[in-house]
This record gives sequence, structure tokens and C-alpha cells, in this order.
Amino acid sequence: MEKNVYLNLVEFWDQNFLMSKEDKEQLLSQINPDEDYKELAPSQKQYDKLVEFKGYNHVLDYGSGSGWASIIMAKNGVKKITAVDVSNNSVEMTNCYAKAFKVDDIIQGIFIDENWLKQQKSGTFDGFFCSNVIDVVPLEMAKEIVKETSRVVKKDARVIFSLNFYIDPQLMKERGAEIDGPHVYLDGVLRLTSLKDEEWLEIFKLYFELVSLDYFAWPGEQKETRRIFTLKPK
Repeated sequence: MEKNVYLNLVEFWDQNFLMSKEDKEQLLSQINPDEDYKELAPSQKQYDKLVEFKGYNHVLDYGSGSGWASIIMAKNGVKKITAVDVSNNSVEMTNCYAKAFKVDDIIQGIFIDENWLKQQKSGTFDGFFCSNVIDVVPLEMAKEIVKETSRVVKKDARVIFSLNFYIDPQLMKERGAEIDGPHVYLDGVLRLTSLKDEEWLEIFKLYFELVSLDYFAWPGEQKETRRIFTLKPK
């Protein structure tokens, strides 16, 4: 991956998770730690998938964003969660939310670079969750993440990749996006690596068996076209 593509991505997502101290304090003051975690997932199907990690010893939340998935897993009985992201602001938000929801003894937010996964010991995690990461990075990087995930998880691990919907890159080109193969750029920033279900499955099946493929929608969306691939290592 070209270095400037990666740096543009990091800058974009870091800005996405930037909050002022005042906004953060106001938000956190309104949290009910015993109830509000139930509303963090973009959909009930995602929430239910996260509950399936109940009782797991060590789950990796790769590309944790605000930490919403880590908090749901912690509240539903996961014993230890490592939440990592390439955005400093994201990690700060994850750790802040973890404290507000009273699960900071379970969740550890860590700032990483693109090489972090390669540096982890094999068979470290018995669970893995990744939402909207591999489909917003260059395809070669996505393939590397999938490969390394198969190495760092245990043989009986549950692995979940949650992805955006597929959209024809040429359609996006007509709407003003810059297209490079499956890559969709807006304002010079890679926003989507758009592959069909079968194309993602071709990548996954090199290292995993498919347990299930579920579809869901975010609030306000009419059709369930977003995807959750539940996998198990070969």
C-alpha cells in the first residue's frame, strides 16, 4: 500500500473520532452504564452476534472505533478485550467510554500501526471482531489482515467480520468518486473497497470456513444489505 494512502486514511478516521473536552464530558455525564450499552450497536443483529462471545477469555476488537463493540462484549461476559485502532482519537474515546460504562478493567484500548497484527503471537485470541475495517482499506492490506487474523486466533476461535454493503464502483464513479479497481475514493481518501459476497468468501476461504452470512441494516436504511461473516479457522 502506498504510504500516502495509509496516512490519508489515518488522518480521516482520526478526525472522525475527534471530540472536544466539553462535548465528551457532556456525553459521558449522560451515560447510564447499566442500560445504555444495549443501544450502542448499529443494529440488533450486530448486538446479538457480539453476545455470542459471552464467556470468551480474550477477544480482539480490531479497528475498535469508539469501542462500542468492546463495551457490549464486556457487558455480556467477555473476560478480556484488546481494542485496537490506528486512530489516537479512537483509542482515547474507547478508553473513555470503557471507564464510563465501568468496564475499563476488561477493555484495554491500544493505539497501533498497520504492522501491529503481524507482531502478535500465534494463537493469542479465542475471539475476533472487526467491523468496517477490511472494506475501507486497500485490498492487499485487507487480505493481509485476514491472513494474520487466522494466525493470531486459536483453532476453535469465533471470528466475525462485519462489512459495508456492496456497491458497483462504476455507479460511484458516475456520482463523482474516483475509482481504482474495487477501490472508491472520495476527496482523495479511500472510503470503500467494494467486493461482492462471493469475492470476500474467496479471500476468507483460504484460512477459514464459513459458519454463517447474515445481512443487516443501519437505522434509516430500507434494505438489509450490510454483511456479517461469521467464520471459524480451518
